[in-house]
Amino acid sequence: MLQRVVKASAGFAEAQYMSVAQHSELVRSGGRRRRFLAIAAFAVVVVLLGACESTHAELTDVRAHVNASRAAAGLAPVSENLQLNLKADLWAQNMRNNCRIWHSRLSDGAPSNWRKLGENVGMGGSISQIHTAYMNSPGHRANVLDPSFSQMGTAAVWGNCNGYRTVFTVHVFMKT
Repeated sequence: MLQRVVKASAGFAEAQYMSVAQHSELVRSGGRRRRFLAIAAFAVVVVLLGACESTHAELTDVRAHVNASRAAAGLAPVSENLQLNLKADLWAQNMRNNCRIWHSRLSDGAPSNWRKLGENVGMGGSISQIHTAYMNSPGHRANVLDPSFSQMGTAAVWGNCNGYRTVFTVHVFMKT
């Protein structure tokens, strides 16, 4: 019997297969060590970089838009994941610093216990504008409304691109 390990983002997915025994052994042998290393790395980054650049109010606003769309579709809300918030915030800063958007490597900075990941990235004049654009895009909408996702990290980082005040938002969704 094979265990399917899926890595997905808006527009594409990657699947890897391993036996259930291999997957169980991998989790047993390296799970605790990877979890400790991930937590330690997260703590070091937080100490070195300080708090996220996104404000708590903006993080809450981004997640509230997602959860309102999920509620309208009859889906459960996603809960906040602090490690994914940091991943999202660092990626939003990177995009802001380059005045363009592109996807991150999904597993970079994600908790080791993920089973499926998804990411939306956008830029625009407001968080609300970007959320509307996400919901009008089939791939981004699919991530927002994926019932398997139960946690997410968010970011909203402001900058000035080409003379315009611009916000970069990131959603990182996770199924454990």
